Amino acid sequence: METTNQINTDFIENLLDCFEDRINKIEAVFNTSEAVNESSNTLVNDFRQSLQELRKEMLLLNSLLRDNLAKNGSLRKNDYDFQMDEVFQALNEMENEAECEFSGYIEEQKAMTHYLRQGILDIKYTGINSNANKIEAYRAGLEPILKMLQLRKECAISKFIVFQEFHKKVASNFHQLLDPDMQAFCKDIKNLKKQLLN
Repeated sequence: METTNQINTDFIENLLDCFEDRINKIEAVFNTSEAVNESSNTLVNDFRQSLQELRKEMLLLNSLLRDNLAKNGSLRKNDYDFQMDEVFQALNEMENEAECEFSGYIEEQKAMTHYLRQGILDIKYTGINSNANKIEAYRAGLEPILKMLQLRKECAISKFIVFQEFHKKVASNFHQLLDPDMQAFCKDIKNLKKQLLN
């Protein structure tokens, strides 16, 4: 009888050790993910810095085109500003949407990391009998979070691509209008505005 009890005890201890090893490995992964999570702040800052560089480029091109048109007598600076106001409002809205989506995605990544870590700790510190139920509940809670994160990621990427494409289109058109071989006129600005906003 003692042999059977000893075998059962050894089996349970081996099983617990196996679970403990697995949980320790998973915790190591989540500790690493916390470091990644902390580096997400750096990622957000890099993203914002990239947006600032794009903004600086656009301000420079805008200023050059504005001054060029005023110098040629084609369009006064105030009239140019009035004409291009809608274009820059659209550009700013797209930039803000892209930044908001990206920041939201990063925040949800942080929340998921916290959820994963908490779930692992809950499973680790419960008894063997209730682990199966906890694991199933944990898995069931994880699936919608992962789906939501994937959708959020796709939306963030989509918003950034839309912003990036619009920015490229505006910059390309500004470069064309700034070509020294071409003299830009008021009608060119009106056509540019119409082309960009439609």
